[in-house]
Amino acid sequence: MSTAPDKGDGAALLLDEVRDEARMLIAHPIDEVKRLEHVAADGESAATPLILVTGIGLVLTVVVVVTSALALVLYYTV
Repeated sequence: MSTAPDKGDGAALLLDEVRDEARMLIAHPIDEVKRLEHVAADGESAATPLILVTGIGLVLTVVVVVTSALALVLYYTV
């Protein structure tokens, strides 16, 4: 985790923490996803809402893509 910036508001702290999370996610994706699950469960990080919203967005995107693909397959085969 990063340390808080000396001067700045909550937005600067959040931006700094999101950058650190992104760097770690790119370096070790599987280990980082497991760690982010624990961070979100604890709820103490400034990035927790962003982690949760991103996770929900990814799940919804997968559902929409699968549903759309299924609908197109059914439309063109039946």
